[in-house]
Amino acid sequence: MLSVAMVFSQQTDRYKTLVSNIKAKDTSSYVYYYKNDSIRETGKHIAYPRPEYTYEKKFGEIKTYYNTGQLKSLENYDAYGNILNVEFYNPNGSTWWKSKTLEIDSELTSSEEYFTNENPVIVTKELWEYKVGEKERYGEIYLRVVGKVKNGKKIGVWIIYDELGKIEEKVNYD
Repeated sequence: MLSVAMVFSQQTDRYKTLVSNIKAKDTSSYVYYYKNDSIRETGKHIAYPRPEYTYEKKFGEIKTYYNTGQLKSLENYDAYGNILNVEFYNPNGSTWWKSKTLEIDSELTSSEEYFTNENPVIVTKELWEYKVGEKERYGEIYLRVVGKVKNGKKIGVWIIYDELGKIEEKVNYD
C-alpha cells in the first residue's frame, strides 16, 4: 500500500478538504513508443481504487517527445492528476507555449464525486504563448501573449506583445 502525501500551494483549503480522504493505491512508471520505436511519452500513473473502478491519473513529471526524439513537452502533475505546469517546445528546442497553475479548487461536496464527476476541479492558470519573429526579430522567439484562464475560459487582462516586446493590445475578458 502506497501513501502519497503532497501539498501544493495552488490548492485551496476547500479543495484540500475534499481530497483529504482520497488515498492512492499505487504508482507505476510507463513508456509509450511511436511506430518507429522512438519514445513518445514517459511518466508515472497514480492509481485510486474506488468501489466501481480503479482510476489512474498522470502523476509527477511527464515528458513527451517528437518522433525524432526531441523533447516536445515537460509536464508536472499533482497527486490527483491536476496539471501544475507545462512547457511545450518546438523541434528546435525553443519554447512555444507554457502554463502554470495558480489555483485548484472544487465545488463538489463529497470526495465520492471526485472521480465520477465530469469536471471535479476548477483550475486557474497563467498562460504564455511564444511566436517566431517575422519582421524586426526574424527567426527569433518572442513572447506574444500572456493571460489567465479559468477552466479553459480566458479571464482578466490578456496582454499581446509585438516582436520588440512592446504592448500592442490589452484585452479584458472579465
